[in-house]
Amino acid sequence: MKKNKKIGSVLLMLLGVVGLGYFFLMIEKLTQGNEEENGQESYSANLEEAVDKTVELQTAIDETPAGGTLEIPPGVYKLSKNPDNLAVTEYGESYFALKISKPITILMEEVILQTTAEEEYGVFLINETEDVHLKGGVVMGEREPTEGELTSHVGVLFFYTNDSSIEGTYLKNFSQGVHLNHSDNNVVRKVTSEFNHGSGIISFDSNRNLIDSCVVRNSGDGHLSLYGGGEENHVVNCMVTEDRPEFTDQQGITVESEKGSLIENNTVSGFYYGIDVKNGSEGNIIKSNIAYDNEYNIAVRGGDGGANLQLPSYNTQILNNMVVDPRDKSSYGIYVGAGDGHVVTGNTLNPGNLILPEEDLELYESQNYFVTEDGS
Repeated sequence: MKKNKKIGSVLLMLLGVVGLGYFFLMIEKLTQGNEEENGQESYSANLEEAVDKTVELQTAIDETPAGGTLEIPPGVYKLSKNPDNLAVTEYGESYFALKISKPITILMEEVILQTTAEEEYGVFLINETEDVHLKGGVVMGEREPTEGELTSHVGVLFFYTNDSSIEGTYLKNFSQGVHLNHSDNNVVRKVTSEFNHGSGIISFDSNRNLIDSCVVRNSGDGHLSLYGGGEENHVVNCMVTEDRPEFTDQQGITVESEKGSLIENNTVSGFYYGIDVKNGSEGNIIKSNIAYDNEYNIAVRGGDGGANLQLPSYNTQILNNMVVDPRDKSSYGIYVGAGDGHVVTGNTLNPGNLILPEEDLELYESQNYFVTEDGS
């Protein structure tokens, strides 16, 4: 059964690209030179002229009562490493400039927080608490990292922290942008994280987190990653891209050792593995995504090395995705190469791009849609 389901899905793809372009135009506008009339250092002030405000900002956080709101005045603030703010995760150690350990809301409209070049460290350690909310702002590492531990400097770490959120924040140049570690029921919404050494956004051994309407671009590892045995996490409405020609081996959205999580309505392009389900994942749903220009648009497979990283996955549902035009005309629109109990139905692919065990191929070919270059 062959049907044409291309119209509309292509439109969604174009809208996603337009949305990404708009965001980067907004960032460019925010960094133009326009100083405030009141003489206060403006949001767009020269970074070289910014003054270190680590002590002042930490004092303001400490003096804000639990449950209160701290509004950081518009400006550019350089931050330095606090050797007392150390978090040790399964990935390694990371130091931070600022620490939050109580319920608090921090508003960062027209604020840039900028690390310096001397040492590797992140900005916010949100440590063993709940009901912390970061809104707006730009969180910048001094330069794009090219080596080091994956968590040698995390932009924002939620560490054993629940029922919290980060929304409308732009992050760049960290080992990882936003890291949820053993943290449940959190929201990451309208966050852009790019040019990181590791993941732009990662949920590690955490449950019921929502990652919604985010942009993750030109980073490493799994750009947007669910990993470590988490359950019931949702990644929805995100754009995940890699457009650097020298980075051809990256992964887009990684679902590793996850159970019952949902990947829905995302656009993923430019990767070796676009949406990558692996290493003992069970009962995850991959639904209504657009994946194109990846070597494997969607893959269900073992892991990347060692017996403990080659576990089959089970009961994956791959439903109603548009997975056309794999990179370099590969045949891996959807590839299922590990485990069983998978359901693959309602997807739109190029002819010959559905790769399943032979005993399942004939059945599932009749339940998906195939389009040729001329749209037939």
